[in-house]
Amino acid sequence: MWNWLTLFLALLALPAYAHKPSDSYLTINITNNVITGQWDIALRDLDYALGLDDNADNQITWGELKHHQATVVAYSLARLALNTDANLCTTQLSDYLVDQHSDGYYAVLRFSALCPIKPEQLTVDYRLFFDLDPTHRGLLNVNQDSQQQTAIFSPEQPRQQIVLNESNAWLSFKQFVEEGVWHIWVGYDHILFLISLLLPSVVFRNGRQWLPVTAVKSAFLEVAKVVTAFTLAHSITLSLAVLGWLDLPSRW
Repeated sequence: MWNWLTLFLALLALPAYAHKPSDSYLTINITNNVITGQWDIALRDLDYALGLDDNADNQITWGELKHHQATVVAYSLARLALNTDANLCTTQLSDYLVDQHSDGYYAVLRFSALCPIKPEQLTVDYRLFFDLDPTHRGLLNVNQDSQQQTAIFSPEQPRQQIVLNESNAWLSFKQFVEEGVWHIWVGYDHILFLISLLLPSVVFRNGRQWLPVTAVKSAFLEVAKVVTAFTLAHSITLSLAVLGWLDLPSRW
């Protein structure tokens, strides 16, 4: 029994650093023929790729990030290409900052690009970290004339074509749902967590035996209660974090 308990606890401990996936946030704003953008890239990912922690103290300071500015900018912008109506846009860095997200610090690259004419279609080619981490995802947000479109970059879909002034909310929703399902499926910690939540809804203890719940309605109601409670709790914690009312250390 103790061997099984030890194995179970070990399985719970292994994915401690795996729950937060590698990602970056790319925002592009289009006004007439001028493109401005902001790219937030996690310092932990840049450090893994480039080695930013010069003194190896597990803390990346602004001085270290500033020291590696040329390397970070060259590495990142070489893996991002913007095309408008078959015309390649040359991106230029306009600012280099650092910002804190709920899961740690991010390098902030602000850039601009000038296009010959007002674009009707934007093609974004994204290749950041895919060669190092196939689970990395890039989250794209494109704004033009009060319209907003979103997309997700992955190794399978490193290029996204955005038809401007033509919102496709269903396609964006479908892509985010697919990525969410895949994120749960590839993490065995997520599967174990779901099983631990839902298993008591379909089995019960009778003496020294586990027996299945025979009434479908009863099992359905129990599952509905668990899913509702989990959704509400997760929504509350996410809201507290996003609004800045609660900021716990990401290491936890």
